[in-house]
Amino acid sequence: MFKTESYLPIIESSIHDFYSDLEYEGYLGNSNFDYARAINHHKEFFIALLASTNAEDATDKTEEFVHFCVTHEIPYMFVYGELLTIARNLMGILAEEGDLENLKKLNIYFDNLEHEITIAYFHKFLRRLAAKNHLRLSHIANLVEKNLMIHYQQHIEWLISLISYIENHCKTSYPELDHCLCKFGKWLHNTSIPYIVTTSHFKEVTRLHQSLHDAASDVVGQCQQLIQKPKHLIHLLQRLDYISLEIGNEIAILNDMMLIEEYSKDPLTGLLTRRLFDKVMMGQIEIAKATESQCSLIMCDLDHFKVINDTHGHLAGDAVIQNFAAVLKKILRKSDFIFRYGGEEFIVLLPATSKDQARTIAQKICNEVATQIVPFDTVALNYTVSIGVSPVITGDTSYILKETIQSYVSEVDSKLYLAKQNGRNRVE
Repeated sequence: MFKTESYLPIIESSIHDFYSDLEYEGYLGNSNFDYARAINHHKEFFIALLASTNAEDATDKTEEFVHFCVTHEIPYMFVYGELLTIARNLMGILAEEGDLENLKKLNIYFDNLEHEITIAYFHKFLRRLAAKNHLRLSHIANLVEKNLMIHYQQHIEWLISLISYIENHCKTSYPELDHCLCKFGKWLHNTSIPYIVTTSHFKEVTRLHQSLHDAASDVVGQCQQLIQKPKHLIHLLQRLDYISLEIGNEIAILNDMMLIEEYSKDPLTGLLTRRLFDKVMMGQIEIAKATESQCSLIMCDLDHFKVINDTHGHLAGDAVIQNFAAVLKKILRKSDFIFRYGGEEFIVLLPATSKDQARTIAQKICNEVATQIVPFDTVALNYTVSIGVSPVITGDTSYILKETIQSYVSEVDSKLYLAKQNGRNRVE
């Protein structure tokens, strides 16, 4: 066995170089804090593996390392790239020194290590992929109204059957590979809801679905070479998972558009009414969990609205509210849920939106409102808005209760109160 412990300083330097290259390319700089922290822990597990002094210890460390990588969704190609960088650097040094004996041992060592990591990663990734898709199904099952999400459910069931085919070493039948003939494909090519089929989102689902089936055909073709080419299968399955989530996100957007079209509206503004809020929130959180996407809330309150009503009358107040509703419709997406929550209070649920993205949207609303001039009788009315922003936690598996919804409303309401306290006409 090649004695890696003698070369730990070079190994650590190689890993540092690998990370520096990724940071330079923007790979690590764009990661969120939790993922960046996971990458640092990954480095520690990797160094511990390479510092193993015997075969038994190396097996245990490989298991720990791969388990961490799969659990924290560190891509296989990231791991492979890191391993390749270390091997090249060490081989370069040994070649310069003319140490051919250790060069041969090193080559064998890294070939074996790569094989062990690849096989372990493949099996753990496959099990995790199956578990993730069963969890997605459970979130869809919790929906009171599935609507278009029933078709995403059929797609996930198709994907689970493909995973089962691989897990059973090709002994079961694989799912339908023709993208027009699977259950999801039949719906996709036969639906005729006009405000859905004409959207760019529907066209994107069609494109993604065909790409997914092309990749699935490659998977089935590769399954006979499972022992020889697990690396390629990992890449294909990670691509399948990514495409599947993209399909889920696009279906969720179409589903939201359909719901907004069909729900009853507030007669003054044409926005959704408060009584729908809890129902929509519960459904959207389950959908966000099923599609592994983020979700945010913004709450808006018109500043000094009582003064407008007292000075110019309630019809003037209605004109301002209608103007604000028009601003929201102009800035927000057709798939965003806009509620008239109270008299001059509004709440917006933003699917597939991070807190930072929601804050940017909220600031855009705030800036736009400050420029508005609302003509009423012989006067021109100006107004401003204060806005609170809060994320909705979608990364856990907890059941959504009414109390959960109330806690989110309380959180965003406290942010709105802070905006009022800090001078109004601002976002907090």
